[in-house]
Amino acid sequence: MEIRAFLQSDDIAVSALPEKIVDAYNRNKKALTFALEDSGEFEGCHLLVYRNVTSRSYASPWSKFYQPAGVEIREARSQNQQFIGFVAIEDELFAHTGGQASHVFERFIDVSFPIAVARRVAQPEVKRARSSPLTGAALATDVNFRDPRRITHTESLENVWTALSGQVRTDTLAESEFVSIYGHKKSMRVEVASSIKFTPRVESLEKLIKLMRWTLATSEAELPEDDEWRVLDSIALLNPRKSKGLIETLKKELSSKLFTERNLANFALTHVEATLYANADTYIVTKGSETLLESDHRPSLGEVVEVLDGFAGGEPLLGDVSIASRCPELGADVGTNGTLFEHLHGEMQHEGQTYFLLAGRWYRVDGDYVRLVTEDLATVLEETDLDASTLGLPQWQEEFAEKEYNELAASLIAGINGDRVLTDNVELFDTLAWTNEGVFIIHLKHGFDVKMRDVRSQVINSATLIENDLRSDSPDRLKRHHARLVKRGRTQMSEKDFLDVFSKNRTYVLAYGTATKVTRDSVDDFQSVVARMETVSLSNQFRQIAASQRTQLRTMWVELAD
Repeated sequence: MEIRAFLQSDDIAVSALPEKIVDAYNRNKKALTFALEDSGEFEGCHLLVYRNVTSRSYASPWSKFYQPAGVEIREARSQNQQFIGFVAIEDELFAHTGGQASHVFERFIDVSFPIAVARRVAQPEVKRARSSPLTGAALATDVNFRDPRRITHTESLENVWTALSGQVRTDTLAESEFVSIYGHKKSMRVEVASSIKFTPRVESLEKLIKLMRWTLATSEAELPEDDEWRVLDSIALLNPRKSKGLIETLKKELSSKLFTERNLANFALTHVEATLYANADTYIVTKGSETLLESDHRPSLGEVVEVLDGFAGGEPLLGDVSIASRCPELGADVGTNGTLFEHLHGEMQHEGQTYFLLAGRWYRVDGDYVRLVTEDLATVLEETDLDASTLGLPQWQEEFAEKEYNELAASLIAGINGDRVLTDNVELFDTLAWTNEGVFIIHLKHGFDVKMRDVRSQVINSATLIENDLRSDSPDRLKRHHARLVKRGRTQMSEKDFLDVFSKNRTYVLAYGTATKVTRDSVDDFQSVVARMETVSLSNQFRQIAASQRTQLRTMWVELAD
């Protein structure tokens, strides 16, 4: 049974949130996808049940689940029928879903809630490596864009935490309230992502509501003395309810930093749909109905701040200004959209403490974590270093944009410029180079800063797609990518020769352009903790993707020249 809690707003009644959430989803889909089935009252709670009216279905046990509240899902005939049961309990909102309905509201979920419950009721298991293999640093809170395996068929935003699971504590299993919900159990498994999931399904609406109330009370209880989840405090998500005052202070300081001081260090614009955003053909910045900027290149934070010069408002501008991108080559409605605040990624200091802002959420970063990640970064860079001169890559002239450098580099090394060419929403490479030693799949970014978050996502998505495709009987996606490259005039190579290149030893390259190289001795000159974390995270993630010793990851410095 999965339980999710939602972020709250003082301006909107809890019972009114479901309608606004579902309406926003339907508007984004430009179709009536989810519709209100019915609403009712039960056990002092207000319930609203929505159903996907576009899906086909078969007989389902869920159709009468909400009958005690006077609600019946009349068309639900399948175990996987997509429906959402919103339950408003006092000032809290919960959701119970069937099928794959959670994508409707995932970006509104309070992702700190599942962790808060699990820390108090379960002994943890971590599905991915719980610590860095280099120094033992706590890296379980691997902050990702989306799982690349889901990139083409989900609208879910990032799940902040690495997938976690555990066994319910013996003392919890014996609690009278817990026993009244599940009966006597010798063991029980719990899984944590954007929801907390208890393996057995509750039998009735009455027990579901009892479980919701129990998890709410549990999330606010004292932590056990033997709390084994404390490793997750290395990067702690600020709870929008419990840390409301701090979050307001951080937003005010951020607004002053951007709009008054014009200090843009350690901040950049991106979107959780990183590849779509980075490779769009059109970018539009608006405030209300007024278009402030329209460009065929990705606007920098400085350009956006500049067009806002003269606007009063300070902090409200973070929410009042929107950025949209469009990718017409992939479809008339394909692109990204969000507020300026949701596009801001970076970090700042407040009272001696480091805070990350990633995809609209604030995180407090432990000082020991920064030290350990910095040590890990130095080790990663030393172990994966690739000299740009071995591939014949030129210096990067400061006035060149990434697009211009990719064009120059590909022409000088007789490689392929793959910048802004996508297959399944994935940019497979910025530059493709090959030698007798193998093929080099290069992803490049200007600077060593928060934009490393983008390039890390690109490398992982690219490696996942390519390696999976090469393991198949027919590498269809590589064939389609070749066709797109030919259509865009990027190569005259035959399909067979293109595929033969990928049969070589494959090296995926994270390349960054800076005036000086990032090393153990110079790392403190590069202030971005996000960049350090993302590079170390890439190294850890890549180990899970590498199919054989013929696949490796390298980092490469490209010198910026005046």
